[in-house]
Amino acid sequence: MRRRKREWLKLLEAADWERYKKRVAQAVKRAVQKFRQEHPDEPVFTISILTDPQAQWTCISFDTKEHALQYIQEVAQYWREKGDEETAKGVEELGFCPNPAGFKYYRFYEVYHPELASLRGLNFADEEQDRAAFAWVEKHLEEVVAKLVEEGVFTFENREEVVRIGINSPYDWFDKTWEI
Repeated sequence: MRRRKREWLKLLEAADWERYKKRVAQAVKRAVQKFRQEHPDEPVFTISILTDPQAQWTCISFDTKEHALQYIQEVAQYWREKGDEETAKGVEELGFCPNPAGFKYYRFYEVYHPELASLRGLNFADEEQDRAAFAWVEKHLEEVVAKLVEEGVFTFENREEVVRIGINSPYDWFDKTWEI
């Protein structure tokens, strides 16, 4: 068993994580620039940077506060109709959409990662391998976002008072966040 574990860890180590970080940083910069150009009147509220290691794919998504509040209202209503007031209140208290698939501009910018091709050899049905792959992604996304925040990449003329930037982790789509 120990030997098999080392074998799949080698797949994680074989990925070119430095190239991955450069490509994600470049994609985020392009996405921000493209969003500024295409939607100058949309105040940015939330940004998601999500990488799926199984698909070797990253998408950058944007949401507005107006859209997020509408989404929250709809999801809370759904839970109320199911008789789950506690979940409905929890959704409302969150104050933002925690699921990038619900963002107004979901998959606004996408990039594929041939540098992560070795991850295809992982067994994503195995919880340990799945979590390990997402943990490696999270570690590298944290480094990228911290650097981009420091560089001032996430500046918008038209934005909400607080902009939340989120990345995925082994546990959730929008787990680790920064507020700028």
